[in-house]
Amino acid sequence: MTEADSPQRTVDSPVPDTFAKPARRYKTRFVLLYAALALIGIAAITGFVVLVVKPAAGGSSSSSSGWSSWKPSHGTTAQMATQIADHVAREYHLNKSGAQLVAVVAGPPQVTSGTHKITVSNLAVKKAAKSTAGIQIIPSGKTWTDQLCGIGGTGCSIPTGQPSVTRGRLVRREALEVALYTFKFVPSIQSIVAFMPPPAGQNPSTLLYLQKQNLEKELSQPLDKTLPLKTPPLPTSPDLKEKATIDKLTLPAIYSYNYQQLQDASALLVLNPFQS
Repeated sequence: MTEADSPQRTVDSPVPDTFAKPARRYKTRFVLLYAALALIGIAAITGFVVLVVKPAAGGSSSSSSGWSSWKPSHGTTAQMATQIADHVAREYHLNKSGAQLVAVVAGPPQVTSGTHKITVSNLAVKKAAKSTAGIQIIPSGKTWTDQLCGIGGTGCSIPTGQPSVTRGRLVRREALEVALYTFKFVPSIQSIVAFMPPPAGQNPSTLLYLQKQNLEKELSQPLDKTLPLKTPPLPTSPDLKEKATIDKLTLPAIYSYNYQQLQDASALLVLNPFQS
């Protein structure tokens, strides 16, 4: 309280004892009143700050709301991986009419033999295509597969448009984006095998083997720092802004592949370093 609220006492004009208790009672009331007003002021300021800081509903971006503006709903590994594959696939277009570039089918490591699906129990990752020296055998328990398949094409090839380096990079961009989402939101998956669509008239022969441990930097920063284009380009539009990043993260992960049957009737997926 200020001096005007509480006059100084002096020896010449003492406050009579009969007025001392009421004065204390009124002082207590004023303190409570000021405290209440202060709380109201703090609440009003807090509400204003929340309105300023909190983005409008539906307008969040990866830079303000976290790693990305979209994330899969919680579910099983298969459910979440499928949500991610479907979400990313819808964003990539083959042409200006909006046709989808490829379908992305997520699933556990398997190979089809006739009408049977055989479990891929292990991956054999070679350091050199023509040598078994230093080959690494990796159990497939923490691996998931994504089949990028042209819609309507034979053998999963993209049925229309011209194959090109630019289109190949776009498909690799899509596989990379699926892998990043998967590693970020599905912790049980540590590696992705992404099968690439082949040229028309050929059988699938290449894949990307993407490992979470090699993408820690990209997973620690918002997605739009790695892939800044809000909308993926068309296959005919060179992606000059992201070209270096996509090549750096995906070219070393290209392998040709084949399968071998193991004694327990499961399959071994053999990865051979890609040679152009």
